[in-house]
Amino acid sequence: MASPRKGGNSDILLDSFLSGAKSVGAEIEKINLYDYKIEYCQGCWFTCWITDSSCPRWKDDMDMFHEKMFNSDIIVFSSPVFCGTPPSKLIAFFERTIDVKKVNMETLVVEKNKLQGKKAVVLQVNFFKDIAYQKLPSEIFERNLAEIFKMDILGTYGVPGVADVGDINQKPEALQEAYDMAAKICSPA
Repeated sequence: MASPRKGGNSDILLDSFLSGAKSVGAEIEKINLYDYKIEYCQGCWFTCWITDSSCPRWKDDMDMFHEKMFNSDIIVFSSPVFCGTPPSKLIAFFERTIDVKKVNMETLVVEKNKLQGKKAVVLQVNFFKDIAYQKLPSEIFERNLAEIFKMDILGTYGVPGVADVGDINQKPEALQEAYDMAAKICSPA
């Protein structure tokens, strides 16, 4: 989860999704990025991209996140929309995840991508009543997850018109849809 508001609408939506996953036997772990230290990328990406190692500059929690992602079947991102984009901590997370790729800088060919083929789900909430306000944040997720990391986005779901903590509880159909989405996605084949 990527929201500074614990118990907020993103958190409640994610809990509904995770309950749906558990209902079909999935093992789950919920992590809030705001509980961890994530340093900001300094743009020295050449160092990260040309080696198989993680970012040598920072000693924060990103290596732990990467290991959890590598060992997960599905990674669920749940966040609010702030100023038309996902929260800055999530953007920092995406930037710092670039070191899971190895690129030949002479040919610009990706030689290794540890997240390629991983499955992802995106959940979003936003203050505005019009779902169109989630277009740009959705494009940011699409760009990072599908295009850069070559992950498979299994589903996206956005809930507009929720501002105050708990507003989403007034939309039980939205919570049910997240629950049902998870049960469908996580059902054993």
